[in-house]
Amino acid sequence: MRKAWAVIRREFLERVRTKWFLISTILGPVFMIALTVLPSLLAARSGRASDVVVLDEGSGALAERLATQLSRGNRFRARVVPTTAGGRAAAVDSLTAEVQARRLDGFLAVSGATLEAGIVEYRGRNVASIRDMALLEDGVRQALLVERLTRRGIDPALVQEAQARIDLRTSRVTRRGATGETGVATFALAYVVGFVLYMAIILYSVNVMRSVLEEKQTRIVEVLVSSMRPFQLMLGKVIGVGSVGLLQFGIWAAAAYAMIHYRGALFSLFGASAAAGRVQFPAVGAAMLLVSIGYFLFGYLLYSAMFAVVGASVNTDSEAQQAQLPVMMLLIASIIMFPAILNEPGGQLSVSMSLIPFSAPIIMPIRFAAAEVPARELAASFAILAATTVVVVWLSARIYRVGILMYGKRPNLRELVRWARQS
Repeated sequence: MRKAWAVIRREFLERVRTKWFLISTILGPVFMIALTVLPSLLAARSGRASDVVVLDEGSGALAERLATQLSRGNRFRARVVPTTAGGRAAAVDSLTAEVQARRLDGFLAVSGATLEAGIVEYRGRNVASIRDMALLEDGVRQALLVERLTRRGIDPALVQEAQARIDLRTSRVTRRGATGETGVATFALAYVVGFVLYMAIILYSVNVMRSVLEEKQTRIVEVLVSSMRPFQLMLGKVIGVGSVGLLQFGIWAAAAYAMIHYRGALFSLFGASAAAGRVQFPAVGAAMLLVSIGYFLFGYLLYSAMFAVVGASVNTDSEAQQAQLPVMMLLIASIIMFPAILNEPGGQLSVSMSLIPFSAPIIMPIRFAAAEVPARELAASFAILAATTVVVVWLSARIYRVGILMYGKRPNLRELVRWARQS
């Protein structure tokens, strides 16, 4: 064990002392702050109203009603430009030139047929803004509704009163009762947990593969295995690189905790104190942290052992990129199923994937963050993952023992099985 500890210490210090570790560790909290504060700052500073023209082609009162509806908010300044049927082309060309010259942001064309057809065309410099297009569509819908009701002799004020805004406030309920956690916060927590675990497992497992491949290419491994067993070498690499990941995520977790509990001071620092109360932060308890750490550890051990076999069985970087694809696809499949898991955390697909050991390190923490998971499912998933990890590490160590000293042609699956049997 003393020899394995020497490898652990070397792998840990070699990575912690690099500038890239320092940069990535600092960028984690910076990214969290930017992701939380920047949208509020941009929303607060994007206050310029867009100048919009409603081109009236004989629509009656619809054009004026539409301009009034769009101007009620602070996003658009709308005015009506009348035209005749014969002068439509000239009016469109003139307004298009205004948009091209940046004196106008866009224009809508409404006619007498608009009321029945419900079709309004908008031409503008920026049609990619989801928010602006949604506001335009909502304004057009409201104006058409009011105009249709008015022409049929129905009081639009009564309908608008009946259609008053409804504020649906969601709250997650567990066995302990309502948590006060909103749907947005629950989704954000599940998304962040899944994405971070995916990136952590894949990045640090690939680091193990590259370390094994580097020592094999430089023939240093031949010297190392002469003084220790191959299993000790592989174990030292896996634990050493994993310790770097735990240290880094510990720093990130402390930064996230400080950001959540001192968000008022943080937003005030950037001049967005009014937005601090509107940002929904998820509630991260001790159980969530324990589940995330436990699945990260076993998921990392499982995949790093497989990536170590990939590094030991190839000779060049190009071969490693091809050989690692089947292992990476096991993790990528979990991320692809992310929307389906969040849509129904307790469904058959979610339960099945949380029991499969190769997808459980990602899927189960996502389920745990999104909804309450029965204790028996959590225990079964963790037990299957732990047992599979032990078997995979044992098989990987046997293959690794032979592969690190083999050069030449890359082995196929049958040869890997033979190495596992003969070592």
